[in-house]
Amino acid sequence: MEVCVIAKCTYKSETIMFSVSSESSMVDILKTLCLRFRGLQLGCFTLRYSVPSYPSCFLETDSDLDLMRTFFLISNEKTVDILVKDLCGISEYSGDFCVNKELIACEKGESSCSSTVEDRNEFLGRSKRASAKPLLSNEWETYIHHVGQKFDGGAEEFWLKLCKYALEVGFNFLYAGNDKKRVVAVCSNKKLEGCSWRVYASRCEATGSFVIQTLNNAHTCAGRIRESKSKMMRSRVVSSLIVDRIRAKPELKPVEIIHEFKDYYGIDISYYHAWFGKELAKLDVHGDESKSFNELVWYADAVKKTNTGSLCTLDCEAGINRFRRFFVSFGGCITGFQYCIPLLFIDATFLKSKYKGQLLCASGKNGNQGFYPLAFGVVDFETEENWTWFLQHLASILLPMGRVVTFFSDRNQGLLNAMGFVFPGWPHSYCYYHLKQNLISKYPKSGYGKLLQDRVINLFSRCAYAVTEEEFKVAMDELVIVGSSKVKAFISDLSRDHYANAFFKGMRYGEMANSLAESFNNWVGFRDLPVLPLIEGI
Repeated sequence: MEVCVIAKCTYKSETIMFSVSSESSMVDILKTLCLRFRGLQLGCFTLRYSVPSYPSCFLETDSDLDLMRTFFLISNEKTVDILVKDLCGISEYSGDFCVNKELIACEKGESSCSSTVEDRNEFLGRSKRASAKPLLSNEWETYIHHVGQKFDGGAEEFWLKLCKYALEVGFNFLYAGNDKKRVVAVCSNKKLEGCSWRVYASRCEATGSFVIQTLNNAHTCAGRIRESKSKMMRSRVVSSLIVDRIRAKPELKPVEIIHEFKDYYGIDISYYHAWFGKELAKLDVHGDESKSFNELVWYADAVKKTNTGSLCTLDCEAGINRFRRFFVSFGGCITGFQYCIPLLFIDATFLKSKYKGQLLCASGKNGNQGFYPLAFGVVDFETEENWTWFLQHLASILLPMGRVVTFFSDRNQGLLNAMGFVFPGWPHSYCYYHLKQNLISKYPKSGYGKLLQDRVINLFSRCAYAVTEEEFKVAMDELVIVGSSKVKAFISDLSRDHYANAFFKGMRYGEMANSLAESFNNWVGFRDLPVLPLIEGI
């Protein structure tokens, strides 16, 4: 006797069953569905069936039918759940997407959807987005469909899919019971209009999955409309949809998330839901921020064991073991720096994570004129003490190399004091760009005019780039005359040994600014990550 598979076909709130044998064809199944389901017309619907881990498999051709039947016979399953989805009145689907045109032709030539179906859908209150662009949310209406449906992800997966299903179908629901072992949800119109929609799912103790035990999937309330704004689009739902995006692009901004949801899902979400959804996604991907600091203990040991020659130090407050600062320079970077130009660009940039802090960096230049990260560290504040601690670790790397390195930095007072203490006599150049911006700020256009501002900057540039002392003196004298008291005050606190070519004691290799360190800071675009993913990202 031939073994058949029992097909349970669900359309809206109705279900029929029939057998599928090796003699059955797609034409036979389509005929049966059109005869049994009132108002269903050939070419105006599509079929999907579910198998474990794949809830929406295509069923459109005889080949699809043979594969489905073979799969269920091999897996010793006797029944298959098939979902019938309307295509009529949904303009994002083209005619090419309708169920196999050859099958339609076999039945009655060229079929078209009648207006009665559209009228029926309108009467039921169903609304679809009138756009030629399909949305990623289209399949959500298939997420809840029959008793016995399993959710291997447990309560969390069921909650998320239930919210997405309600959003796409166009209704709100309330929880009559909600915990990790059971979920009972009813239509939000139950009290006002006595709507009978209800779903009850519970945890299967044997497998840990959630299973729908009872389901009344028919609404008796007024029309359901799929709106662009919905109470069902909660932060947890947003998080589940962007978790892969956050993993690939941690610096994704809430405003970008809002635009993507509008474009890809046709949904308007608030800035709060976008921001908090991102925070939840970061928690899923990168873990808790406070625990990330604890993992630095393991990370420092792992770096020393696996990357020979690395310098990695974690400093904590005595007695309470609270994080203070962290320094890392990988063995490969240390070895390679010996073959780079002896220049180091020092800078700090703020972190945007929950606990803030500062990222200190020391970057060189490689043979292709790109930045070469030698060392970096995380500290709580940009203070003289922290800069001294960072530079002392840097000195333990540079001194054994036996060569003098030229440093570039801005004029942060803590950094200047630390440089003089740790590297006395080593060439240290102030960033020309920062000096120029400081001077510009003393001559705003509104009060002095652009002509004077440009004249002052041009003369200061001549001072900085002057090759001889005589050339420097001529340019400086003119600058003092043009700039008067403001220039005198500015240069009185500025040692010419640190910015003027004519007096600089060391080699600058054509560099005048600390722009390379700024490039490093911009490159680290994931400064809102917890400390360990931040360090791993660099």
